[in-house]
Amino acid sequence: MSKSQQKQRKRTKNRRSFLLTLALIALIGYFCISLVSLQFQIYNKQQELNAVQTQYSQELKKNKELKELASEDDQNAYMERVARNVLGYAYPGESVYYDVSSDS
Repeated sequence: MSKSQQKQRKRTKNRRSFLLTLALIALIGYFCISLVSLQFQIYNKQQELNAVQTQYSQELKKNKELKELASEDDQNAYMERVARNVLGYAYPGESVYYDVSSDS
């Protein structure tokens, strides 16, 4: 085997090694980008889940209140509560004061 053939084989081997290294770097880069993208998707879905769970708990609370109102036996007390709380009515001569300094 001559020196030129050995140099040719060495160049071919070096070229293959370089291409293989380049392909591995590209593959690792692709996997890293995919991993980061998936992490962002997981984070967004977690935020969406938290929002839906909050809305669900609020709806459960409203549902419980409505069930309590529907199961109430005294219709007059129910109508009075709706007139006072929802419509803002009061008895003649009655003064209603609202505490606006509280957080709720």
